[in-house]
Amino acid sequence: MNISNFMGWDIGGAHLKIANINNNGKILSIDQYPTPLWKGLSVLEDVLTGTVKKIPVKGYSHALTMTAELADIFKNRREGVNSIIQLCHRILGENISFYTLKHGLKKINIKELDFNQIASANWHASSTYAASLVESGLFIDVGSTTTDIVPFYDNKIRSRGIDDQSRLRFDELIYMGVIRTPVMAITSKVIFNGKLQNIINENFATTADIYRILGYLNKSDDLMETPDGEDKSVTSSIRRLARIIGVDSIINNENNWRELAKYFHEIQLEILTNTIIKFLSTLPKERHVLVSAGVGSFLVEIIAQRLNVTCIKFSDLMHCDNNFKHNSNICAPAVAIAQLNRLSQSK
Repeated sequence: MNISNFMGWDIGGAHLKIANINNNGKILSIDQYPTPLWKGLSVLEDVLTGTVKKIPVKGYSHALTMTAELADIFKNRREGVNSIIQLCHRILGENISFYTLKHGLKKINIKELDFNQIASANWHASSTYAASLVESGLFIDVGSTTTDIVPFYDNKIRSRGIDDQSRLRFDELIYMGVIRTPVMAITSKVIFNGKLQNIINENFATTADIYRILGYLNKSDDLMETPDGEDKSVTSSIRRLARIIGVDSIINNENNWRELAKYFHEIQLEILTNTIIKFLSTLPKERHVLVSAGVGSFLVEIIAQRLNVTCIKFSDLMHCDNNFKHNSNICAPAVAIAQLNRLSQSK
């Protein structure tokens, strides 16, 4: 079959991201959909079924990576990987390559499957592809829920961790993003009206509230429900943030709440900056770049400016029209998987 559409699928526990590129590597389409898998596997099934209808009838090839096996609807990661593979085979067909840590893209026989090779491997795919295009630096993907920081040089990734547990230990995986992270996970104390105080350890507000208030978050990327189920306006985000410090939002003007949001923002920047500085010091060459990706790539750009380090967006490495640039950056693993799919079949 003459393949003209190389599909890359990144199945996360909160979002499904899909990229389609042609045989020249140009991005033809790229989309993301909310898939809160903690509500049940049917959420993913419904979105997969709907997106398949938009796929070209002929000349396509599927490649897939995942992190959704971590969802707590599964008893363990093995069950999650197997369930997602079976669902994808049922909806997308049998001709699917899955990304594995040791072997890249591979057709999977369930009976022979080492689920650890597939589980949470999307960071490896996107950083491997980025490293093939940039000689030395850090690939940093700040997503809705997590941040991946992957060092690379001589066009190869140099991560110490290989799974979630080891990557957490080596600070290559930071469970902190710009949408779903409860603000209580960033710090236990804040300065409000010039005074230091504790915060309430309840999921009253998330980082999405912070970045709505500060104006960093695009509506098109803000796909998750709010903690209280209410709207995503700045006013409602301020109300949720006020609960964290035990007051109602009406007691102060908007500038006070912006200052509080900025305080959380600066704490998040400090955490990431310290980790980035540590990793930059381990690279053997003096000239490096930060390759930023994800919905929170704006954080990487701020840090790069403060550190006087060159920063390029993952999307700037891609061949695509301007209207696909933003989503290419947001959906880096899906794009990388699609590109690796294309390259693997041109050998």
